[in-house]
Formats: sequence, C-alpha cells, structure tokens
Amino acid sequence: MKRRDFIKVSSASGVAGLIAPEYLPLRNASSAGDGFDLHPFIKAHPEAVFINPTRVRKMTKTKAIHEAARKLASEMFVKVPSDQGYANSTKITCKPNWTCNGGAEDDPEARLGITTDLHFIEGFLNGVKAVGPQQFYLRECACPTNWESNGWTAMAERNNFDFRDLSSKDFWDLAEDDLIFRDIPGGVVFNKVAFMAPMTADDTFLINIAKFKAHMMGITGAIKNLQGITARKFHQYCGGIFDIFKSYDKRYHPFFKSDYMANIKALHERHVAEGLPRWDTVPIGSSMGGGVFMEQWVQRMMDSYSVTPTGINMVEGIYGLDGNGFGSGSHDGKGKNYMSNKVIFGKDAFRVDIVSHWLAGHEPGNFGLFHIGIERGLSDVLDPFDIPVYLWEDGKATKVKLDTLKRTPLITNYLTFGNEAQHEDNTI
Repeated sequence: MKRRDFIKVSSASGVAGLIAPEYLPLRNASSAGDGFDLHPFIKAHPEAVFINPTRVRKMTKTKAIHEAARKLASEMFVKVPSDQGYANSTKITCKPNWTCNGGAEDDPEARLGITTDLHFIEGFLNGVKAVGPQQFYLRECACPTNWESNGWTAMAERNNFDFRDLSSKDFWDLAEDDLIFRDIPGGVVFNKVAFMAPMTADDTFLINIAKFKAHMMGITGAIKNLQGITARKFHQYCGGIFDIFKSYDKRYHPFFKSDYMANIKALHERHVAEGLPRWDTVPIGSSMGGGVFMEQWVQRMMDSYSVTPTGINMVEGIYGLDGNGFGSGSHDGKGKNYMSNKVIFGKDAFRVDIVSHWLAGHEPGNFGLFHIGIERGLSDVLDPFDIPVYLWEDGKATKVKLDTLKRTPLITNYLTFGNEAQHEDNTI
C-alpha cells in the first residue's frame, strides 16, 4: 500500500456542518513510512465521538460486515513516519467482547448479539495491519472453552493474531511475563491489578471494541469491556457484594484493600444521600443487582480503568441486543437483536459510552458509572449533548446534532426498582 502523509488544508466551501478539513498527501514528506497513527482529525479531537453508519442488511451477512470493518479501519488509521506517531513495531492489542455465549451448538443467530462480531474484528484488524503494524494480540478473560466452537481460535490462527488463554490459571501458575501487575493509586477495591500481557504494556496500542448490547450494568460499552483484560480472579467484578476476595486463595489477598467492603458501603450510603439515581434499589433473592452491588462494580471498574491507557475505544453496533447481555430478555424470555447499523468510536471511553447509552434509548444520567467517573476525576462530562458528535463517512467527519441520529432502544435490567424479573423497560 502506498504511504500517505498528511497536511491540514482549510476548507473554503463554508458548507454548514462540514467540520472536518480535507487531508491531502504531502509531496515532499519523509519517505520513511515506518509508522502509523489515528487519522489527524480523530487525533486532534479527543473530546469528540464519531458515528460510522453501516449498511449491512442482515447480521448474517458476514462478508458485508467484514468489508465495512476493514474500510473503516483504513480510514481511521494512516501511515506516518514513526517519529510522528507509532512505530510499526508497536504491539496492537485488541479487546473484543467475547464473553460466554453458549457455543456453536445453540441457535447461531440467537447468540450472535452477545459478542462483538467475529467478522468485524477480523476485518478491522486486517485493515489496521494494511497500514503498517504487524504484531496483533487478542485478549479476553471469559469462557476460553467457547473460543474454538465460536470460530475465534481459527480466525486468530489464520491471521497470525496472538490469542492465548491467560485467565484459566492462577497467577502463580503462569510465566512471569504472562501478566503485567499495576499498582492502583487511590484505589477503592484494589491495591494492585494483574493484566494479561501485553495489555497495558508501554509499547502497545489498545483497540477496545465493545458490543452494542444491554446488560445489567446498562449498555456494555467501552469501559465495561476493559474488565476482560484482567487476569483470573481480578476480573470477577460481578462477583457479588460480599467480601468475595476472602474466598480466594490467600495469595490473592494482598491485591485487595482489606477493608474494601466497608469503603463500598460508606460510598454507597453517601451516594444514596446525594441522590444518585436508582442507587437506593435493593436486590431480589440474591446479592446480584441493587445499588450496593453497582457501587462495588463501578469502583472495581474505575480502579482498573484508571491505569489502562487506550488508543481508540469503539462500540460495534452493526446489530445490537437487548436484555441481560447473555441472551435472556423480555421477548418470551429472550433478548432481541436489532439492525442498528452504527459503529461508535472515539478517544475517550466515557464519552463513547455516554453517547452509546443515549443511542440505545437511555438517559446517561440514570447510570451511576458516569457520575462516579466524574467524582473520581476520570471524566468531565455527563450530558451527551455536551459532547461533539460527528458522522464519519468515507474518511470525513461531519458535525451533527445528536438528536438527529436514529436511536435503537435496548431494554436493560439495570437497577429496575425491584422489577428485574420483568426487565422493566426504562428506555425511550
């Protein structure tokens, strides 16, 4: 592929809404071409969220999904001299949302919306590879027993992507370089977190590709997806509201705050008093759900997220799934897939997720994650209308008003006022 270097050329058209300038090849630029980076407009606008509309007719149109992803990657990434971006030797780490989905023996169409589309991942990463970088690492903590039956193992092998199970064994049974341990300054739950190498390594660029689907935490967006880059035991953020770490082998105990549940309960009480929406809900019949549960999940997530640098955050929404994230929902007990035909992306995971929740029919202010992110200094926005939004088509960005975009309501069982069994519809 011929290399491209870019200079910014001001637009003289004056067309309302056309915000992104044109980028033209530099004739006299360095011919090194040994690096890559995000498109200059994306890189220059970390405060923005971009919506790429796709035109896939059915979620089983795998070739169309693959090509849409590859095309998008070829627009989002550009060749540059390595001293102006990232060297091609940089390791590309990718986190899809490949969670448990029943394996190939189930109805294939019914389980598709549970995970980031396999063909999207393959197409996108090959589009990035064509720009320059050659080392790719896929990491996921969930359900490695499903990987082969779902075709993920074969896809990784045919593309020479490093895809290894680093979550089935305890940390002391893995090689020293299989995990990267990060201290958590100011952590609420964790003193230290183990990440599956090379996740969070200095010489990496993380492509975080979540799935546009409902979940008991809201919409499984870019932030929650990063839960799955951590190692065994560290990733069980949804493990309940009790001192779960005390049930682990004692070798895990030093990684947790010894009094973290006392911290969680105090924070929960304060947030209820402050009027955090739905934080006063209680679980029915188990420790799952309710405001205290959500408090511990958010705080664990924020601990980990605080030390996780991302290159680009994406939500694959060519089709979206409602319900509980694992195929159950309010449609005769099942979740329902919708052709939403959008890919949401940006530099800032919080902003991507706020817009994703709004596009899924929800008011982001109802979700404690976004309030606590601000409280912990990891975000600075709550209202989706305060976020610049651009349509991204054919490598150009056009600024749009958020309320002109089509929403795809996804019913979720997030803190449903004790009505979780009915999957209360709290969407538009």
